[in-house]
Amino acid sequence: MFTSAELNSKLGHFDQLAIMVVIDNVGGSTIGGIELFIEHSADGRNFLVENTNSTTPSGSGDISITTLSAGTTNVKYGNHTGSAPLLNYVRFRLYFTNATTSAHVKVFVTQRDDA
Repeated sequence: MFTSAELNSKLGHFDQLAIMVVIDNVGGSTIGGIELFIEHSADGRNFLVENTNSTTPSGSGDISITTLSAGTTNVKYGNHTGSAPLLNYVRFRLYFTNATTSAHVKVFVTQRDDA
């Protein structure tokens, strides 16, 4: 899934992003992990994965949890430091690494301008 399109221009407004993912109520017949990739775009339609400049994510995400723990709150932090500028529109691609995993996922973002 992707973050809401109405947030794309807001997420792309600043140079630095601090991202915290909080996951609880984990379930499923086989529990996997979760990946979050930062994607950016100049036109709001054609997005590239920020760390690979490809349209398809590969490897570990900007935030990656290999195996989620059921019965606990899973928390992970990641960031985009502004070392390479992001284009005007930013979205997050999130997915579970196992199709049978289910959970409540919340993403918190703090933004700052590098200037």
